[in-house]
Amino acid sequence: MSQSINSAVELIFNQGLQHHQAGEYEKAIACFDQVLEIQPNSSAAWNERGWNLFLLDNESATAAAIASFDKVIEIEPDNFSAWHRRGQVHLERLSDYAESLVNFQQALKIQPDNYDVWWDRSFALSQLGDYDEALASYNKTLELEPNSCAVWHERSGMLFEMGCYDESLASYEKLLEINPDDYLGWRERGKVLESLNRYPEAINSYEQALKIKPDAWEIWSYKGDVFEKIGDVTAAIASHKNVLQGNEKSEIAWYEWARILIDFGQIEEAIAACDQAIPVLDDKFAAWQNRSIILHELGRYEEAIASYHQALEFNPNDADTFYNIACCYALQGHLEQAIQSLQQAINLGDNTFLAAAENDPDFDTIRQTNEFQALIQQAVSG
Repeated sequence: MSQSINSAVELIFNQGLQHHQAGEYEKAIACFDQVLEIQPNSSAAWNERGWNLFLLDNESATAAAIASFDKVIEIEPDNFSAWHRRGQVHLERLSDYAESLVNFQQALKIQPDNYDVWWDRSFALSQLGDYDEALASYNKTLELEPNSCAVWHERSGMLFEMGCYDESLASYEKLLEINPDDYLGWRERGKVLESLNRYPEAINSYEQALKIKPDAWEIWSYKGDVFEKIGDVTAAIASHKNVLQGNEKSEIAWYEWARILIDFGQIEEAIAACDQAIPVLDDKFAAWQNRSIILHELGRYEEAIASYHQALEFNPNDADTFYNIACCYALQGHLEQAIQSLQQAINLGDNTFLAAAENDPDFDTIRQTNEFQALIQQAVSG
Protein backbone atom coordinates (compact mmCIF):
# COMPACT_ATOMS: atom_id res chain seq x y z
CA MET A 1 0.00 0.00 0.00
CA SER A 2 1.36 3.41 -0.94
CA GLN A 3 2.32 6.03 1.64
CA SER A 4 -0.47 8.34 0.38
CA ILE A 5 -3.09 5.68 1.09
CA ASN A 6 -1.69 5.11 4.59
CA SER A 7 -1.86 8.86 5.25
CA ALA A 8 -5.46 8.97 4.04
CA VAL A 9 -6.40 6.08 6.31
CA GLU A 10 -4.76 7.73 9.30
CA LEU A 11 -6.58 10.98 8.58
CA ILE A 12 -9.98 9.25 8.39
CA PHE A 13 -9.22 7.19 11.49
CA ASN A 14 -8.34 10.33 13.47
CA GLN A 15 -11.51 12.03 12.22
CA GLY A 16 -13.43 9.06 13.63
CA LEU A 17 -11.72 9.54 17.00
CA GLN A 18 -12.63 13.22 16.94
CA HIS A 19 -16.27 12.45 16.21
CA HIS A 20 -16.18 9.95 19.09
CA GLN A 21 -14.82 12.60 21.46
CA ALA A 22 -17.62 14.92 20.38
CA GLY A 23 -20.25 12.24 21.07
CA GLU A 24 -21.02 11.95 17.34
CA TYR A 25 -21.02 8.19 17.31
CA GLU A 26 -22.74 7.60 13.99
CA LYS A 27 -20.29 9.90 12.23
CA ALA A 28 -17.43 8.10 13.98
CA ILE A 29 -18.75 4.73 12.79
CA ALA A 30 -18.96 6.07 9.22
CA CYS A 31 -15.28 7.07 9.41
CA PHE A 32 -14.19 3.69 10.71
CA ASP A 33 -16.24 2.00 7.98
CA GLN A 34 -14.29 4.06 5.43
CA VAL A 35 -11.03 2.89 6.99
CA LEU A 36 -12.20 -0.71 6.77
CA GLU A 37 -13.03 -0.36 3.08
CA ILE A 38 -9.35 0.42 2.54
CA GLN A 39 -7.88 -1.81 5.28
CA PRO A 40 -10.39 -4.62 6.01
CA ASN A 41 -8.11 -6.19 8.63
CA SER A 42 -7.51 -3.07 10.72
CA SER A 43 -8.13 -4.36 14.22
CA ALA A 44 -8.00 -0.78 15.57
CA ALA A 45 -10.78 0.34 13.23
CA TRP A 46 -12.94 -2.70 14.05
CA ASN A 47 -12.36 -2.06 17.74
CA GLU A 48 -13.29 1.63 17.64
CA ARG A 49 -16.24 0.86 15.38
CA GLY A 50 -17.50 -1.65 17.96
CA TRP A 51 -17.11 0.79 20.84
CA ASN A 52 -19.05 3.52 19.09
CA LEU A 53 -21.79 1.03 18.21
CA PHE A 54 -21.91 0.09 21.90
CA LEU A 55 -22.36 3.75 22.79
CA LEU A 56 -25.31 4.11 20.41
CA ASP A 57 -27.18 1.88 22.86
CA ASN A 58 -29.84 0.23 20.72
CA GLU A 59 -30.57 -3.39 19.91
CA SER A 60 -29.20 -3.51 16.35
CA ALA A 61 -26.12 -1.50 17.29
CA THR A 62 -25.44 -3.85 20.21
CA ALA A 63 -25.45 -6.90 17.91
CA ALA A 64 -23.20 -5.07 15.45
CA ALA A 65 -20.83 -4.09 18.27
CA ILE A 66 -20.36 -7.72 19.29
CA ALA A 67 -19.74 -8.64 15.63
CA SER A 68 -17.09 -5.90 15.43
CA PHE A 69 -15.30 -7.12 18.53
CA ASP A 70 -15.48 -10.68 17.21
CA LYS A 71 -13.68 -9.45 14.10
CA VAL A 72 -10.97 -7.82 16.22
CA ILE A 73 -10.43 -11.07 18.12
CA GLU A 74 -10.34 -13.04 14.88
CA ILE A 75 -7.57 -10.77 13.59
CA GLU A 76 -5.80 -10.33 16.92
CA PRO A 77 -6.76 -13.02 19.49
CA ASP A 78 -4.82 -11.35 22.31
CA ASN A 79 -6.41 -7.91 21.92
CA PHE A 80 -7.09 -6.96 25.51
CA SER A 81 -9.38 -4.04 24.70
CA ALA A 82 -11.63 -6.12 22.45
CA TRP A 83 -12.13 -8.81 25.09
CA HIS A 84 -12.88 -6.20 27.76
CA ARG A 85 -15.23 -4.21 25.58
CA ARG A 86 -17.02 -7.33 24.37
CA GLY A 87 -17.57 -8.23 28.03
CA GLN A 88 -18.95 -4.73 28.70
CA VAL A 89 -21.49 -5.17 25.91
CA HIS A 90 -22.74 -8.38 27.50
CA LEU A 91 -22.70 -6.80 30.96
CA GLU A 92 -24.25 -3.40 30.30
CA ARG A 93 -26.42 -3.92 27.25
CA LEU A 94 -27.52 -7.56 27.37
CA SER A 95 -27.34 -8.24 31.13
CA ASP A 96 -25.71 -11.53 30.15
CA TYR A 97 -23.51 -11.71 33.21
CA ALA A 98 -22.22 -15.23 32.65
CA GLU A 99 -21.02 -14.42 29.13
CA SER A 100 -19.49 -11.15 30.31
CA LEU A 101 -17.40 -13.12 32.81
CA VAL A 102 -16.03 -15.33 30.05
CA ASN A 103 -14.79 -12.22 28.26
CA PHE A 104 -13.39 -10.60 31.40
CA GLN A 105 -11.44 -13.76 32.17
CA GLN A 106 -9.89 -13.66 28.71
CA ALA A 107 -8.98 -10.01 29.21
CA LEU A 108 -7.36 -10.79 32.57
CA LYS A 109 -5.23 -13.50 30.99
CA ILE A 110 -3.72 -10.71 28.89
CA GLN A 111 -3.59 -8.02 31.59
CA PRO A 112 -3.90 -9.76 34.98
CA ASP A 113 -3.85 -6.57 37.04
CA ASN A 114 -6.26 -4.39 35.13
CA TYR A 115 -8.40 -2.48 37.62
CA ASP A 116 -11.32 -1.80 35.27
CA VAL A 117 -11.73 -5.45 34.30
CA TRP A 118 -11.59 -6.64 37.91
CA TRP A 119 -14.24 -4.07 38.79
CA ASP A 120 -16.52 -5.12 35.95
CA ARG A 121 -15.96 -8.77 36.88
CA SER A 122 -16.92 -8.03 40.50
CA PHE A 123 -20.18 -6.39 39.46
CA ALA A 124 -21.08 -9.26 37.12
CA LEU A 125 -20.50 -11.81 39.89
CA SER A 126 -22.64 -9.81 42.31
CA GLN A 127 -25.46 -9.69 39.76
CA LEU A 128 -25.26 -13.48 39.45
CA GLY A 129 -25.59 -13.77 43.23
CA ASP A 130 -22.13 -15.32 43.53
CA TYR A 131 -21.38 -13.10 46.49
CA ASP A 132 -18.31 -14.88 47.87
CA GLU A 133 -16.56 -14.72 44.50
CA ALA A 134 -17.76 -11.15 44.01
CA LEU A 135 -16.37 -10.11 47.39
CA ALA A 136 -13.00 -11.65 46.58
CA SER A 137 -13.08 -9.87 43.22
CA TYR A 138 -13.94 -6.51 44.82
CA ASN A 139 -11.09 -7.04 47.28
CA LYS A 140 -8.69 -7.63 44.39
CA THR A 141 -10.00 -4.50 42.66
CA LEU A 142 -9.31 -2.50 45.81
CA GLU A 143 -5.80 -3.93 46.05
CA LEU A 144 -5.20 -2.32 42.67
CA GLU A 145 -6.97 0.98 43.50
CA PRO A 146 -7.41 1.24 47.30
CA ASN A 147 -9.03 4.68 47.16
CA SER A 148 -11.71 3.94 44.59
CA CYS A 149 -14.85 5.30 46.23
CA ALA A 150 -17.06 3.80 43.52
CA VAL A 151 -15.77 0.31 44.25
CA TRP A 152 -16.12 0.79 48.01
CA HIS A 153 -19.74 1.85 47.37
CA GLU A 154 -20.53 -1.29 45.38
CA ARG A 155 -18.76 -3.57 47.84
CA SER A 156 -20.52 -1.98 50.83
CA GLY A 157 -23.92 -2.14 49.13
CA MET A 158 -23.48 -5.79 48.23
CA LEU A 159 -22.58 -6.67 51.82
CA PHE A 160 -25.72 -4.85 52.95
CA GLU A 161 -27.83 -6.86 50.48
CA MET A 162 -26.23 -10.03 51.85
CA GLY A 163 -27.35 -9.09 55.35
CA CYS A 164 -23.73 -8.71 56.48
CA TYR A 165 -24.45 -5.46 58.27
CA ASP A 166 -21.32 -5.24 60.42
CA GLU A 167 -19.09 -5.88 57.42
CA SER A 168 -21.09 -3.40 55.35
CA LEU A 169 -20.75 -0.78 58.06
CA ALA A 170 -16.97 -1.25 58.20
CA SER A 171 -16.85 -0.95 54.41
CA TYR A 172 -18.84 2.31 54.38
CA GLU A 173 -16.62 3.68 57.13
CA LYS A 174 -13.56 2.95 55.01
CA LEU A 175 -15.22 4.79 52.13
CA LEU A 176 -15.89 7.80 54.36
CA GLU A 177 -12.27 7.83 55.54
CA ILE A 178 -11.31 8.32 51.89
CA ASN A 179 -14.03 10.87 51.15
CA PRO A 180 -15.73 12.37 54.21
CA ASP A 181 -17.90 14.53 51.92
CA ASP A 182 -19.61 11.60 50.21
CA TYR A 183 -23.20 12.23 51.24
CA LEU A 184 -24.36 8.95 49.69
CA GLY A 185 -21.86 7.11 51.87
CA TRP A 186 -23.29 8.78 54.99
CA ARG A 187 -26.83 8.01 53.79
CA GLU A 188 -26.13 4.34 53.18
CA ARG A 189 -24.19 4.07 56.44
CA GLY A 190 -27.35 5.37 58.14
CA LYS A 191 -29.40 2.60 56.53
CA VAL A 192 -26.96 -0.02 57.79
CA LEU A 193 -27.04 1.37 61.32
CA GLU A 194 -30.83 1.44 61.16
CA SER A 195 -30.80 -2.26 60.21
CA LEU A 196 -28.59 -2.90 63.23
CA ASN A 197 -31.17 -1.06 65.42
CA ARG A 198 -28.53 1.52 66.27
CA TYR A 199 -31.00 4.34 65.84
CA PRO A 200 -29.20 7.33 67.41
CA GLU A 201 -26.13 6.58 65.29
CA ALA A 202 -28.33 6.21 62.21
CA ILE A 203 -29.85 9.64 62.84
CA ASN A 204 -26.37 11.09 63.24
CA SER A 205 -25.30 9.52 59.94
CA TYR A 206 -28.32 10.95 58.14
CA GLU A 207 -27.59 14.35 59.66
CA GLN A 208 -24.01 14.19 58.38
CA ALA A 209 -25.38 13.47 54.90
CA LEU A 210 -27.77 16.42 55.16
CA LYS A 211 -24.98 18.78 56.15
CA ILE A 212 -23.38 17.97 52.82
CA LYS A 213 -26.60 17.91 50.77
CA PRO A 214 -29.49 19.60 52.59
CA ASP A 215 -31.85 19.06 49.64
CA ALA A 216 -31.49 15.26 49.68
CA TRP A 217 -35.18 14.96 50.53
CA GLU A 218 -35.22 11.18 50.77
CA ILE A 219 -32.77 11.42 53.67
CA TRP A 220 -35.14 13.70 55.58
CA SER A 221 -37.72 10.97 55.10
CA TYR A 222 -35.34 8.23 56.31
CA LYS A 223 -34.47 10.35 59.32
CA GLY A 224 -38.17 10.83 60.08
CA ASP A 225 -38.70 7.07 59.93
CA VAL A 226 -35.98 6.52 62.54
CA PHE A 227 -37.43 9.16 64.85
CA GLU A 228 -40.75 7.33 64.52
CA LYS A 229 -39.07 4.06 65.51
CA ILE A 230 -37.70 5.59 68.71
CA GLY A 231 -41.06 7.18 69.51
CA ASP A 232 -40.13 10.81 68.93
CA VAL A 233 -43.29 11.81 67.07
CA THR A 234 -42.57 15.55 67.09
CA ALA A 235 -39.13 15.11 65.54
CA ALA A 236 -40.47 12.55 63.06
CA ILE A 237 -43.19 14.90 61.80
CA ALA A 238 -40.73 17.82 61.60
CA SER A 239 -38.31 15.75 59.56
CA HIS A 240 -40.96 14.50 57.18
CA LYS A 241 -42.31 18.04 56.77
CA ASN A 242 -38.95 19.10 55.35
CA VAL A 243 -39.59 16.76 52.44
CA LEU A 244 -42.82 18.58 51.65
CA GLN A 245 -41.27 22.02 52.03
CA GLY A 246 -38.67 21.09 49.46
CA ASN A 247 -41.22 19.67 47.03
CA GLU A 248 -44.27 21.90 47.34
CA LYS A 249 -45.12 21.51 43.66
CA SER A 250 -45.14 17.72 43.83
CA GLU A 251 -48.51 16.01 44.21
CA ILE A 252 -46.69 12.88 45.39
CA ALA A 253 -45.02 14.82 48.21
CA TRP A 254 -48.38 16.20 49.36
CA TYR A 255 -49.97 12.75 49.26
CA GLU A 256 -47.09 11.23 51.23
CA TRP A 257 -47.33 14.06 53.78
CA ALA A 258 -51.03 13.36 54.26
CA ARG A 259 -50.32 9.65 54.67
CA ILE A 260 -47.68 10.40 57.31
CA LEU A 261 -50.11 12.57 59.27
CA ILE A 262 -52.67 9.75 59.14
CA ASP A 263 -50.05 7.28 60.38
CA PHE A 264 -49.56 9.55 63.40
CA GLY A 265 -53.30 9.73 63.99
CA GLN A 266 -53.62 13.32 62.80
CA ILE A 267 -56.62 12.71 60.55
CA GLU A 268 -58.07 16.18 60.30
CA GLU A 269 -54.60 17.63 59.76
CA ALA A 270 -54.13 15.19 56.87
CA ILE A 271 -57.36 16.33 55.20
CA ALA A 272 -56.40 19.95 55.83
CA ALA A 273 -53.07 19.28 54.11
CA CYS A 274 -54.94 17.98 51.07
CA ASP A 275 -56.99 21.17 51.08
CA GLN A 276 -53.83 23.28 51.34
CA ALA A 277 -52.34 21.48 48.34
CA ILE A 278 -55.16 22.43 45.95
CA PRO A 279 -54.19 26.10 45.44
CA VAL A 280 -50.47 25.21 45.49
CA LEU A 281 -50.35 22.42 42.91
CA ASP A 282 -50.47 23.25 39.22
CA ASP A 283 -52.17 19.94 38.46
CA LYS A 284 -55.59 20.52 40.03
CA PHE A 285 -56.85 17.11 38.94
CA ALA A 286 -54.01 15.41 40.83
CA ALA A 287 -54.63 17.64 43.85
CA TRP A 288 -58.28 16.66 44.05
CA GLN A 289 -57.40 13.02 43.38
CA ASN A 290 -55.03 13.05 46.35
CA ARG A 291 -57.74 14.46 48.59
CA SER A 292 -60.28 11.96 47.29
CA ILE A 293 -58.03 8.94 47.78
CA ILE A 294 -57.16 10.00 51.34
CA LEU A 295 -60.88 10.35 52.21
CA HIS A 296 -61.55 7.03 50.47
CA GLU A 297 -58.84 5.29 52.49
CA LEU A 298 -60.24 6.83 55.69
CA GLY A 299 -63.65 5.35 54.95
CA ARG A 300 -65.28 8.77 54.54
CA TYR A 301 -66.99 7.63 51.37
CA GLU A 302 -69.54 10.39 50.82
CA GLU A 303 -66.87 13.05 51.18
CA ALA A 304 -64.61 11.02 48.89
CA ILE A 305 -67.33 10.79 46.22
CA ALA A 306 -67.87 14.56 46.33
CA SER A 307 -64.11 15.08 46.07
CA TYR A 308 -63.78 12.66 43.14
CA HIS A 309 -66.46 14.67 41.33
CA GLN A 310 -64.40 17.80 41.89
CA ALA A 311 -61.48 15.99 40.25
CA LEU A 312 -63.71 15.14 37.28
CA GLU A 313 -64.27 18.85 36.72
CA PHE A 314 -60.64 18.95 35.55
CA ASN A 315 -60.58 15.58 33.77
CA PRO A 316 -64.15 14.46 33.02
CA ASN A 317 -63.15 11.32 31.11
CA ASP A 318 -60.87 9.72 33.67
CA ALA A 319 -61.96 6.10 33.93
CA ASP A 320 -59.98 5.45 37.12
CA THR A 321 -61.90 8.15 38.95
CA PHE A 322 -65.25 6.64 37.97
CA TYR A 323 -63.97 3.23 39.14
CA ASN A 324 -63.02 4.70 42.51
CA ILE A 325 -66.43 6.33 42.80
CA ALA A 326 -68.01 2.95 42.09
CA CYS A 327 -65.90 1.47 44.91
CA CYS A 328 -67.13 4.12 47.35
CA TYR A 329 -70.76 3.45 46.44
CA ALA A 330 -70.30 -0.33 46.66
CA LEU A 331 -68.68 -0.06 50.08
CA GLN A 332 -71.84 1.69 51.29
CA GLY A 333 -74.11 -0.87 49.63
CA HIS A 334 -75.45 1.65 47.10
CA LEU A 335 -75.99 -0.79 44.28
CA GLU A 336 -77.48 1.36 41.53
CA GLN A 337 -74.90 4.16 41.80
CA ALA A 338 -72.04 1.62 42.02
CA ILE A 339 -73.17 -0.14 38.83
CA GLN A 340 -73.64 3.17 36.99
CA SER A 341 -70.17 4.40 37.94
CA LEU A 342 -68.54 1.08 37.12
CA GLN A 343 -70.26 1.05 33.72
CA GLN A 344 -68.96 4.55 33.11
CA ALA A 345 -65.42 3.43 33.94
CA ILE A 346 -65.75 0.54 31.48
CA ASN A 347 -67.15 2.84 28.78
CA LEU A 348 -64.30 5.30 29.17
CA GLY A 349 -61.63 2.65 29.64
CA ASP A 350 -62.06 -1.02 28.88
CA ASN A 351 -63.04 -4.33 30.44
CA THR A 352 -59.94 -4.39 32.63
CA PHE A 353 -61.99 -2.35 35.09
CA LEU A 354 -64.59 -5.09 35.21
CA ALA A 355 -61.91 -7.72 35.69
CA ALA A 356 -60.55 -5.63 38.58
CA ALA A 357 -64.01 -5.30 40.12
CA GLU A 358 -64.53 -9.07 40.00
CA ASN A 359 -61.66 -9.50 42.49
CA ASP A 360 -61.78 -6.18 44.33
CA PRO A 361 -63.02 -6.64 47.93
CA ASP A 362 -64.63 -3.19 47.71
CA PHE A 363 -67.38 -4.85 45.64
CA ASP A 364 -67.98 -7.78 47.98
CA THR A 365 -71.29 -6.35 49.21
CA ILE A 366 -72.79 -6.26 45.69
CA ARG A 367 -70.89 -9.04 43.94
CA GLN A 368 -73.70 -11.60 44.08
CA THR A 369 -76.45 -9.22 43.00
CA ASN A 370 -78.23 -9.78 39.70
CA GLU A 371 -77.18 -6.34 38.48
CA PHE A 372 -73.46 -6.96 39.07
CA GLN A 373 -73.60 -10.41 37.52
CA ALA A 374 -75.49 -9.00 34.52
CA LEU A 375 -72.76 -6.43 33.99
CA ILE A 376 -70.17 -9.20 34.00
CA GLN A 377 -72.14 -11.27 31.52
CA GLN A 378 -72.68 -8.25 29.29
CA ALA A 379 -68.93 -7.64 29.13
CA VAL A 380 -68.17 -11.33 28.46
CA SER A 381 -70.74 -11.61 25.68
CA GLY A 382 -69.69 -8.24 24.24
